[in-house]
Amino acid sequence: MFFSLLKEIPQMFVIAAIIWGFVLIKVIRNARKKDKGFFARYRTDLIAIVAALVLTLFDIWVFVAYIPTHFKKHPVVDTSVSASELLSDSTLQDSANKPVGMIGKKDSVVQHTTVAAPITKTILLTNKASVRFFSHGADEDIEATNHSVACSLNKETGQVRFNGLVKGFVFENEIMQDHFNDTKYMNSEVFPKTGFTGTLQNIASVIFTKDGKYPVTAAGALTIHGITKNITAPGSITVKAGKFTLKSVFFIKRLDFGITTDEIADELEITVIAGF
Repeated sequence: MFFSLLKEIPQMFVIAAIIWGFVLIKVIRNARKKDKGFFARYRTDLIAIVAALVLTLFDIWVFVAYIPTHFKKHPVVDTSVSASELLSDSTLQDSANKPVGMIGKKDSVVQHTTVAAPITKTILLTNKASVRFFSHGADEDIEATNHSVACSLNKETGQVRFNGLVKGFVFENEIMQDHFNDTKYMNSEVFPKTGFTGTLQNIASVIFTKDGKYPVTAAGALTIHGITKNITAPGSITVKAGKFTLKSVFFIKRLDFGITTDEIADELEITVIAGF
């Protein structure tokens, strides 16, 4: 709690206060020396004051010009785009389930809120799905969640698709937020989106008209960092009062997707949740 509060204190003023605190202490100490003349007594004080002014100006420059672009937490990225904008992304491979691309024709009513599809709808859509990754390391655990992921699910064919903006992942550690998006990590400027296109192989076992939790298995192409790999992941669909929740927890190896940084574990836990 203490360190969390420290983050809210303007560090620029704290550093300036420390600098001038040392100057004040020196002035008080020299004022007690009665055996010297005025100039001899306060000569070092004048030097300290000039040095403090220079350090204060440098302190202000660092926090105004340098810190905001290198250390401060990034402003929240606006990821509230429609499901059609994300799901129609041609930069992600869609060879496994090309019919999913037709979802855009039925997507005109999607707003910036979760789409609650009636039970009679064949294709379910949302742009408020979430993807979380967790890395357990020897020094620290690292995790981030993206709550603005677009997802589509065809209840008849089992075709499923997730697409999200890489910059939509939010970290507690603001320095890791920088590293995650830079060229040595996810390189989000070059690879702005990540996603999955596949099929729920046993979709026929899910009874969308009956409450319950139904196990499913997803198989398809996962694209991260511009690299696409075929994966199979376990999951479940929960049906309750006409609403559906798709959830899957699986593991990937970062090196499989060209992520070479050693700041995270070799194996990452991925949790995907979509509510319709």
